[in-house]
Amino acid sequence: MDMNMIMTCSTSDCAYNDSGKCHTPAINVGPHAECNAFVHASPKAGFKDVKAGIGACQAAGCSFNDKLECMAIGVNIAGHDRHADCATFMQKK
Repeated sequence: MDMNMIMTCSTSDCAYNDSGKCHTPAINVGPHAECNAFVHASPKAGFKDVKAGIGACQAAGCSFNDKLECMAIGVNIAGHDRHADCATFMQKK
């Protein structure tokens, strides 16, 4: 199984965000669909050639979550109230 990739990140104040791309090897999505790799810092972090994926997803209520793995084709991360959330989150029906 390949790791699902982060397609975009609009949280420009995250140290790993550079021009809308996340440059850490992987993030985890927390129970409330938050990005657990979010780091509010002015110096940029990560490496330009690294493209982030989803390591684990703890958002049990998301329809893309299967055994803590993200099954979405790609994930978008967006800012929300001074932190970052998985914008691809879709509530299970």
